[in-house]
Amino acid sequence: MDIANIANDANIAESMKSDKVQNPKSVLTKDGFLKLLVAQLKYQDPLHPLNNDQFIQENTMFSQLEQLMNISKSASKLNSNLTTNPREYAASYLGKYISTGQNAIRVDKNKIDSVSFTLSKEADITVHISNSKGEDIADVDLGKLSKGAHSYTWNGKDNKGNSVASGTYEVRITAKYDDGTQITLSKSAGKVIAVNFDGNQTMLVTDSGKQIPLSQVQIVSSGG
Repeated sequence: MDIANIANDANIAESMKSDKVQNPKSVLTKDGFLKLLVAQLKYQDPLHPLNNDQFIQENTMFSQLEQLMNISKSASKLNSNLTTNPREYAASYLGKYISTGQNAIRVDKNKIDSVSFTLSKEADITVHISNSKGEDIADVDLGKLSKGAHSYTWNGKDNKGNSVASGTYEVRITAKYDDGTQITLSKSAGKVIAVNFDGNQTMLVTDSGKQIPLSQVQIVSSGG
């Protein structure tokens, strides 16, 4: 006789009112599970008692149910804290390095977006600019840069020295370290030094002077 049979056994529920589990929504709670387990032991067939393996299995199920409920409560509490204390949540970004994951810059007659990135150690940096077709039109060697936050603003000229048309261009930054390792960096906003609450929007202020909406942050790290 298993728990499912106990839960669906109307005869037992009707004959023993004190053991009846009131559960109109068919949701098995921790208390309901325990009550069913006790009822199973109480009404087990003397000729076919609950064996040790089955008892251990059902106790394990109870423990797992309890753990899941505790996890659910913790997640609900965390979600509530994030909702009710958004300022405290945003403040946890202070001192962290953030990346937006956005690799596009806008070029127009009056302004060209700058690109910010952070190095965990000294490296040779090259910035590659590509057009809408994915073709690299400008490759700028910035030389060896030190560890920390950096910012670069493209001059809007391609490899032939011609000014490009206004529009959106993709940026790819490669870093080559002294040991020969080469990686592509995510576009980074830098290290968060302040948090600005602008109306309903939370802005993270970085050491490069940029204000980044919290909603745009995709990567957070402690070491750049």
